[in-house]
Amino acid sequence: MGFFEINTKWITPIYEQIKDSIIKAIDQGILRKGDKVPSIHSICREFGISPGTVLKAYDDLCRIGILISRKGKGYYIGNTRLVKKLNIFVLFDRINSYKEILYESFTHYIGNSASVQVFFHYYDEARFNSLIRENLGKFNYYVIMPHFNHDVSEVLMKIPENKLLIIDKEVPRLKGKYACVCQNFKEDIYSALKSGIELIRPYQQIIFAKSPNKFQFIPDGSVKGFEQFIREFRLNGKVIPDIHNHEIKAGELYIVFPDNELIFLIKRAKENNWKLGSDIGIIAFDDSPMKEVLEGGISVVSTDFEAMGKTAAELILSGKKEKYYNPFLLIRRKSL
Repeated sequence: MGFFEINTKWITPIYEQIKDSIIKAIDQGILRKGDKVPSIHSICREFGISPGTVLKAYDDLCRIGILISRKGKGYYIGNTRLVKKLNIFVLFDRINSYKEILYESFTHYIGNSASVQVFFHYYDEARFNSLIRENLGKFNYYVIMPHFNHDVSEVLMKIPENKLLIIDKEVPRLKGKYACVCQNFKEDIYSALKSGIELIRPYQQIIFAKSPNKFQFIPDGSVKGFEQFIREFRLNGKVIPDIHNHEIKAGELYIVFPDNELIFLIKRAKENNWKLGSDIGIIAFDDSPMKEVLEGGISVVSTDFEAMGKTAAELILSGKKEKYYNPFLLIRRKSL
């Protein structure tokens, strides 16, 4: 009975939760061919649900060959090879180079036994909510990237805990036992910059660009971590609202998010014959193959997106409901 995950508050119908619990138990080796499953009466007594609900779940499983009914004896596992393929809903913010790394890692480690469908919300909360609501009950796992600086827990609570995996960013107000692999944005940026203090300190000023961009998520935690770093190491630094309206100067170090701002800085450096890493410094967010080779190498602060994809896949395959903070570091290259 311990393998059943049934919650009357979830939007997923109870009979589907019963079916999912048995299928998951087969996947995990808890139930094997020939094993007897709990009786309809015992499930009703344990969870306070009607016999008709359990009977519907068992009849559905009998119809596809997973269960067999033996008159007067109950229900048994008839076939473990007919367990349905994992059908996974993935909701990203948008596509970009590091998201491709994450996706390719995830699909590699989840394996060919799963079907993965990807959707994008483009930082539009209405679209985010709509995509989740429209797809409730259609998938047996939901991988959600909630890239918003405000609370979006209300719609996420409609997804059963045992089918939810939060990726890249925590949702502090989301309650319950669900899987999560994320970044600790404030602590990550602070620790990464601290590890490179000897390269950062020589610059006259450190500029964190928080430019408005509807296609780029800038976590509030990263801004707070930067401000803590500047304050504790007594450096001359500030957060600016728009790099395109800032006078780019030699002797300054710039921390930027989107690739278009990185290219903007490189073009300004070329126009002024400034050498990256000495006349002007650049640290970009989120590593990618392009940043590794561009202008001899762009320094980055980045989480390990390949590791994130692997951990996400392992959490789903194992059924663990745990939280992991993904590795984050400063990668030193020519631009710093």
